[in-house]
Amino acid sequence: MKLPVDGAIPELLEHLCASGALVVSAPPGSGKTTRIPPALLRLHEKGCIMVCQPRRVAARASARRMAAEAGEAPGETFGFQTRYESRRSPRTR
Repeated sequence: MKLPVDGAIPELLEHLCASGALVVSAPPGSGKTTRIPPALLRLHEKGCIMVCQPRRVAARASARRMAAEAGEAPGETFGFQTRYESRRSPRTR
């Protein structure tokens, strides 16, 4: 499924490499949380990306979505940690 942010990812990554900082603002459901972190991981193959979510449900759902899109289970490359639940491993980035 193509999301609105998909077309902007190359430009976002270029801006991030040039300036070292990035602020993304877009409507809900545009793919900010589930498309930009995997793109950043591809850019920095040995890096670690942390995404903060204000709600536990959103943290779990976004990690599960990114893991499913990568063909993995939560806790492999894409994991999460909330107050009462954690899906992480040494491979989690």
